[in-house]
Amino acid sequence: MKHFFNKLKFYIYYKFLRFNIISVTKNSVISTSAKLKKVLINGNVTIDDDVILQAGVTINCSSKISIGRFTVINGPNTDFYAAINPINIGSFCSVARNVSFQEFSHYTDRITTHLILKHIFKKQNKDITSKGAITVGNDVWIGAHSVVLSGVTIGNGAVIASNSVVTKNVPPYAIAGGSPATVIRYRFDEETISLLEGIRWWDWSIEKIKNNEDIFSDSLGNIKERLKQLI
Repeated sequence: MKHFFNKLKFYIYYKFLRFNIISVTKNSVISTSAKLKKVLINGNVTIDDDVILQAGVTINCSSKISIGRFTVINGPNTDFYAAINPINIGSFCSVARNVSFQEFSHYTDRITTHLILKHIFKKQNKDITSKGAITVGNDVWIGAHSVVLSGVTIGNGAVIASNSVVTKNVPPYAIAGGSPATVIRYRFDEETISLLEGIRWWDWSIEKIKNNEDIFSDSLGNIKERLKQLI
């Protein structure tokens, strides 16, 4: 009987791996409410409550990567690479497929861009350079086929258009696009942006969010006075 249950346990485990392949290293901290499907996580990674990582997401770091609550990251071919400085993704963000967060790059002022110190001299992280951490605020939407490079801060509520390469900071609630990405316009006027930055709804408890459904479902013109009351 024991042999039977061991075989049954192995069969169930095999089926689970076959259809939901998840590879996670021991030093990662993942909320029990996070939903992961066919992902690879390697390194010091923190994933907060109710984060969704869809199939084809790769997170690989020798520094640190954190992802805030309720953020949804879609695959396939969406990857995070951090070797020198951290990558911090805020809460309630939306990341489309084929997006790359690249915290480090090759040197271009040496005689070779090849990682020769790594492959020949067996020295880790001596062939790469970084302009600093990547910081993505809250409620940020990043479109498909975009690249976010080191040293960049993307403000709360910003939108990155598809096929963009983000090399410089993007202000809160700006819509940016292109290669390199530049600000196309702002989603709201300065007063509204100030209101949204003031209420910081992404920090609210779930109960408070549910009690204010109207501000998420109604048009901006109808809720502006309500926003002022929530500061």
